[in-house]
Amino acid sequence: MDKKYLIETTRRQRVRGTGPKRHELKFFKKLGVVPTEVVDELNEILDAEPQNDIGGDVYGISQAIDYKQVFDTSGYRQLLVQTKPPGEVGVDVNEYNYTHWTKDIKVKKYLESYFRNIYRFRMSEMSNAHQLNWHIDSCTSYMCRAQICLNENDSVFEFRGRDGVIHSFQMKVGELWFINTGWNHRVVTGEIPRRVAIFGYHFSDSLIGDTLYV
Repeated sequence: MDKKYLIETTRRQRVRGTGPKRHELKFFKKLGVVPTEVVDELNEILDAEPQNDIGGDVYGISQAIDYKQVFDTSGYRQLLVQTKPPGEVGVDVNEYNYTHWTKDIKVKKYLESYFRNIYRFRMSEMSNAHQLNWHIDSCTSYMCRAQICLNENDSVFEFRGRDGVIHSFQMKVGELWFINTGWNHRVVTGEIPRRVAIFGYHFSDSLIGDTLYV
């Protein structure tokens, strides 16, 4: 299938959904704090597995987006922990297909307190003095995003609102945050590399979704 067609299909799909739209929800909100043993386990996995799954066969959705416009993979990587079912490889535009856990890890049990279901759980590592370019992932009506900070760092998460005003915040290690990636956003690191866990969920699967409304 033509990659340009897939990219355009992905873009259309990511702005149409059954949840609240981006302007109905906050730019970001702290949801909780993850236990130290959960953070430690995720860092151990990142230490043990240095590969970058972006663009690989097990990470078909990354092949269906023009990720090079956002990620400079010389300083950024993702390790996919929730994949499509075993045996399913290749390009795919449906994020909700990423339900298979490749590892039985503590974070699964912890997140049950917040979400009925989550999708495409992955971890990212970003080098110091680096940035992810301004981009939009998907409208919150289609898919919401959350992140867990895995290390003390000096990175800044920035959002650009409809009026052009920049809204920014910083995460501390162990914190779990809702991130409204339906708005134009970027991440900039300072002197310290940045590690986070990232996952998606449908708004209806959030057990505390009412706290996210503007």
